[in-house]
Amino acid sequence: MITKKIIPNIFTLLNLFCGCVSIIFLQSKNFNNSAISTLFSIIFDFLDGFFSRLIKIENLFGKELDSLADMISFGMVPSIIVFFLLENKTPIPFIEYLSFLISIFSACRLAKFNINNHPYNKNHIIGLTTPVNTLFFSSLSLIITNNTVTFIKIKEKKIIYLIIMLFIIFLSCYLLVSKITMFSFNFKNLSWKKNKIRYIFLLISTFLLLTLHMIALPCIIIFYIITSIYFHRLKKIHIKT
Repeated sequence: MITKKIIPNIFTLLNLFCGCVSIIFLQSKNFNNSAISTLFSIIFDFLDGFFSRLIKIENLFGKELDSLADMISFGMVPSIIVFFLLENKTPIPFIEYLSFLISIFSACRLAKFNINNHPYNKNHIIGLTTPVNTLFFSSLSLIITNNTVTFIKIKEKKIIYLIIMLFIIFLSCYLLVSKITMFSFNFKNLSWKKNKIRYIFLLISTFLLLTLHMIALPCIIIFYIITSIYFHRLKKIHIKT
């Protein structure tokens, strides 16, 4: 029984370890290796939850440990990414410190998660999760630092670049603590009717990955948010009528 209890915690600690490694890579502005470390953090975070549900073990220690690990891997990491993406690239000094708003709002979300007994539903999630938020910024850093044609032109116009980055920061902070319903990827069965939204999303995401490659990841996350908001509003209208 003791062995079973520590399995999810091992994955949580591996998530934390990868988050720390990601920060080390970011200090030398190695966004590529940082992204790889972040991907492993997300995988270990998923495995942590998966094994907790599989062996039906839930304890306060594991819950607190998970949030502390997530705060490093998915709270600090995106802030540091944005800090370096803004540093010395805008006309306003010290503006890059606004990037740590992401850490603040991530902490608020994780604290809210800890005091909520039922934060998740099998069909939906409230607000944007910290791993998805981090994946967005990690993929965005790869696009910007690998000199994608579109961003080369944007970076040359520092004011426009700053406005776009600030908009992304504030939107990210809002979505983290918002009450917007995001659909989850928990398949109850393989039925098309009951999983139509998920299947459509996965098909479009696959198409985007095959055609846009690296640029596809932030596009998929934006598409995920828009799709969730649309179907959430549609459901509310349907309930009212």
